[in-house]
Amino acid sequence: MSLITRCPVCQTHFRVVPDQLRISEGWARCGSCDAIFDASVHLVTDTMQSDSPASHDTAPELPTADPVFNPSAEAAGASLLTIEPATTHPKRAVRHFVLIALILTLLLILSAQVLLHERDRIVAWQPSLRPWLSALCQPLKCQLSPLRRKEWITIDRASFSKIVGNSYRLNLTVRNTSSVPLEAPAIELTLTDTSDQPVLRRVLLPTELEYKSDTMEAGAEWSASLVVNVDLANTTQQTVGYRVYAFYP
Repeated sequence: MSLITRCPVCQTHFRVVPDQLRISEGWARCGSCDAIFDASVHLVTDTMQSDSPASHDTAPELPTADPVFNPSAEAAGASLLTIEPATTHPKRAVRHFVLIALILTLLLILSAQVLLHERDRIVAWQPSLRPWLSALCQPLKCQLSPLRRKEWITIDRASFSKIVGNSYRLNLTVRNTSSVPLEAPAIELTLTDTSDQPVLRRVLLPTELEYKSDTMEAGAEWSASLVVNVDLANTTQQTVGYRVYAFYP
């Protein structure tokens, strides 16, 4: 046989077993609001049970486990029985629902931010996701661009020789050493003096080097030969060397 008791603080109903009440000398802790009360004093009559949301047909029976000792009940000389609510408190259920909805919303926002920030990397490694990410970018006015990784771009061969007057010929071979497509880099040409200090710099874009795409495929090699006009009239330093450097402007 079980009885119904009610927490005097939050009015939540519980089903209890008489043996449990005898062990704890009636003392109980509310599983809903943690209030400590004498469950035997707050037993509900049959009439109140039928009106309460937790009836004998719906309230789960508590296990007949050993009572749990609680120091707060030590003054009363009794062990304390912790009882869980027969039904979930409506306000508590609403709070849980709102909290879960808030957490899910924040996770969705965070996921969207990561996708937008890393969209170029994702498309480079998973090209099949391009249509989905393109659809995501459309309302946000963002674009999908080739991945930029200058550490994976190397210049395998380069030469810079004078043709006539201020005209020089630049030959170079650029390689994408990665396993994913990369954006075609720009090339910085620097002329140096006898102390290897820069005298003149010039930036050459992929279009100037006659590279016909903005993307270098994985492992691709790009060779270019370009006539460069260098005006040294405004400098008194003698140029004896050069450097070429691949970068993204």
